[in-house]
Amino acid sequence: VILNSVVLFLAMPDAMAESNDSEEASAMTTRAKRQRTECVSVDAEQDLAAAWKVLKAYEAPKQSNFRVSALLRFVRPDGTNGCFEAVNAEPHDGNIRGAICAERAALCRFQQEEAAAGAKIVRVVCVTDHELPIFPGPLCREFLTSTCGSSTQVIASGTSDPSSWEEKTLAELLPMPSVYRGRDQGGIKGLADSLKSKVSAPENADAKKAYEAAVAKAATQQHKSAVFPVLHGAAVCFQDGRVYATCELKGMEYGCTVDAVTLLLPELLRAREELTSSPACIVQADQFGIAHAPFAAARGLLVEHGFGEIPVCAHRDDGGWSPLVAVKKTLPCYACGNIF
Repeated sequence: VILNSVVLFLAMPDAMAESNDSEEASAMTTRAKRQRTECVSVDAEQDLAAAWKVLKAYEAPKQSNFRVSALLRFVRPDGTNGCFEAVNAEPHDGNIRGAICAERAALCRFQQEEAAAGAKIVRVVCVTDHELPIFPGPLCREFLTSTCGSSTQVIASGTSDPSSWEEKTLAELLPMPSVYRGRDQGGIKGLADSLKSKVSAPENADAKKAYEAAVAKAATQQHKSAVFPVLHGAAVCFQDGRVYATCELKGMEYGCTVDAVTLLLPELLRAREELTSSPACIVQADQFGIAHAPFAAARGLLVEHGFGEIPVCAHRDDGGWSPLVAVKKTLPCYACGNIF
């Protein structure tokens, strides 16, 4: 018995080695199969079906009772791909401002786990409880634009036909994006330094008045630069020549910041209620003299509150001016126009 035990004991390392080799080989085979599977391009139908599966599996938020499911398909530098899925969430109190969109929730996962390693988002899928397809809202379009390429595919589908979808590129959904998109603080400062000597006031007289007032207002906010070094002002020029300017209201918690164009809305509403002069144009600019189209939240609010026809303009990436366009043109495929 002892001899047999010794023989068995001496044989165990070889047996264990063979077992470990077998397990390692099996694991390598599994990893290889998984990697080959990941390298296969995933078509839109599969991603759409996955997004619908997520939407149907969770309870609607308590305030809107409206579900949104988003899926981000990304490709890594080695050619493998993956996806993140997320849903919308809302606070359980009377303040709806803290609601979190599904697309931005998925982007948080992407930035945490994949972005630093060089992965790129190639497709965004958005499905909702509405019968018609609804593309991502203004905030998500802006957030996506800061992370994704302009040619990123965005597809949307509704409940009336869950197997079909509408498709746009990200560039089509958010014209006139920020010239600072995709940059960190250092990159933004570097671009601002290179552009500030190239930019100038617009030729249009009303836009020039608004631009100069916006830049001047932004320059008064230097004490806020410790929160974030880019300072924004905005101004509306009315048809009677009057100019009203505001500056953004920065918050230590970035999400609490209120942009400068949004802070023009009380004056726009007052002018409309009192039947005074109509707005001729709106311009937003920073302390470097670089003009920006209204940010996403302001675009949505202007369009929703009946100010979608107001012309806006901004500097392009090369420092030249974009033409004056109605603010509603900067938010295409948005079904919530003039609802208030």
